[in-house]
Amino acid sequence: MITVLTLVGVIASAAVLLFLAFDAEDESGRRSAELFAESVARSLLDGDIRTLSDAEVDALVRLNEADGAQEETANLTHIWVFNPEARQVAASAGTPNAERNEITVARRAIRDASGTTVNTLPNGDFAGTTVVRNRDGEVTGAVRVQFSSNRIGNHFDVYRTEYLIGVVAILVALVLGSWFLSRRLARPIGLMVRAARTVEMGRQPEPAVAASLRNTSLTRDEYGELAGVFLDMAREVGAREIQLNALVEARTEELSVKNRELEEAQREIRSDLEMAHSVQAALVPSELPDDPRAGIAAYMTPALDVGGDFYDAFITDDGRLAFSIADVSGKGVASALMMAVGRAVLRSAANQHPDPSEAIASTNDQLCSMNPKELFITAFFGVIDLQLGTLTYVNAGHDPPYIMSSGGAPEMIPHTGGIALGVLPGLSYAETTLPLDPDVTLFLYTDGITEAENATGQQFGRERLEEKLTSLSSATPGALMDDILHDLAEFQGDAKQFDDITCMAVQFNGGEASLDSYIPGQGYARLASGWRRMVVQPSLDTSLPRVAAFIERFAESEGFDATEVFRLNLALDELLTNTLEHGFPDETGDAEITVALRSEGDMVVARYEDNGPEFNPLEAAEQDTELELDERPIGGLGLQLIAASFDAVNYERVNDRNVTTLRQRRASASDDSE
Repeated sequence: MITVLTLVGVIASAAVLLFLAFDAEDESGRRSAELFAESVARSLLDGDIRTLSDAEVDALVRLNEADGAQEETANLTHIWVFNPEARQVAASAGTPNAERNEITVARRAIRDASGTTVNTLPNGDFAGTTVVRNRDGEVTGAVRVQFSSNRIGNHFDVYRTEYLIGVVAILVALVLGSWFLSRRLARPIGLMVRAARTVEMGRQPEPAVAASLRNTSLTRDEYGELAGVFLDMAREVGAREIQLNALVEARTEELSVKNRELEEAQREIRSDLEMAHSVQAALVPSELPDDPRAGIAAYMTPALDVGGDFYDAFITDDGRLAFSIADVSGKGVASALMMAVGRAVLRSAANQHPDPSEAIASTNDQLCSMNPKELFITAFFGVIDLQLGTLTYVNAGHDPPYIMSSGGAPEMIPHTGGIALGVLPGLSYAETTLPLDPDVTLFLYTDGITEAENATGQQFGRERLEEKLTSLSSATPGALMDDILHDLAEFQGDAKQFDDITCMAVQFNGGEASLDSYIPGQGYARLASGWRRMVVQPSLDTSLPRVAAFIERFAESEGFDATEVFRLNLALDELLTNTLEHGFPDETGDAEITVALRSEGDMVVARYEDNGPEFNPLEAAEQDTELELDERPIGGLGLQLIAASFDAVNYERVNDRNVTTLRQRRASASDDSE
């Protein structure tokens, strides 16, 4: 590279010298034009330019030749003489008339009375224009001479020779200098480049190269210092490479050990997860309750080895069918442990507390006390009284189940408004009771079904689920589950499962009610009954027969006689009719009405609640039964019958709800007292 740069410098220097030579020759030509013009002007100092003739101009030229100016005038080609008005008055032999540009230059010289103006013409000739003055210094005209430099005197040839000799001498000197620089500068650098490439490949420099660099390092210039530094660096790189190779080998061995340990740990984790999967599968009931009055089918598959969903179904200690479905937040081992704890706690609470609301509240308090990871559980817990045909349930932040009758469309059951379990302790949960007709099916699920995605990211969704449930409204729980899971699998295709999938179908078949409660291991026995509640639909056409059926089922289980059933039906019909016709005359859809029954020793207690305007049935206007029917005011008679038919009637306003409690001693108890 240094040699190339040196040659470029030589060529550039030669070009500069040639340019200076030609520039000097051009300058000589311009100077000669100036001298010729001034010489002719001095020759016209004593003459009268206005009367000057062409012959006199030629005589003037010959006079200069006779004075020995042969060489100076040998190249003159044209001479023009102009008067003070810049008009041509004379010219040398063979000179054409002055053209416009020549006249313009002469006029400018006369006007400005300046020095000599020299021009280089396109053909390479030189022209000089200067003013002519008399002895008093006045401008009397102008003269213009034109000559060619191709035959100027011998001193131009001498200059060319000198320039050429100088250029050749400089070129020789530069070539010698380039050879020296290439020898002195480029060779050590080339050696260092070769040595650097060898070091880059992980080897030490060749002995010959290293010896040359050591010789160079002995010199006391920059190249010597550079060579010495490079040799030290090469030795240091070699030592570092040896050390690095040793470290790499050591770290490689350590990495191999760690990889083996990691593989062993992964095998242990894999084994633990498989065991956890087996344990979780064992926790989920494989055998569901077998009762001719109800049919149950359920399914669960976690997204990972273990999941956070669970379902459960069992017969409580008092002979009712309890079932639940839940979804723990998150996935993985923590959610699986929370799932196991939640299922065990809920099953225990269901047997301790007859009311589902109390069982859920107790479960929530226990989960809050053992929840370090702040997980939560959405759950639906329901209890079917197989004797009464009623469903009492609590929804703790879970997707509401669908209820379907044979040939009917699926409908979501009302939400009870509870929040998820494990969030805040000390919460109370509302429960709702619905009457169940024979062949009614409940479908419970987690969001892993509705939010399941296919390969394009589309979700299964509620609409697709509802369409499927509509077509399967008459199917058995097992067939219902199989068809839904089959459609879900086809929808997902090869897409990855991102959430646990759990669902359950519960069908109430109905059947004869037993007069006694069922105790596992003891058969049927009499037990004190808790509240039996139902939500009343705000429509007289459908609610009155449902309430009557609810009372009849309760009466059969409690051993009521016909008189007690009649009085209960009459009282509740009157209260229900009064609420819908007077409390909600135009907007019955806003009515929230519940009926609850229970036995307290020898007393039958009925509790009627509604959210209508405040109304105390005990303060209703009494009817005069002596008046004719058309003379009596509307209403009031039924309420009087209620007050007269029961042993105790109580009214209170609780949380913006009308609460009427009816108490009546049972007929059998009255007979015994007599």
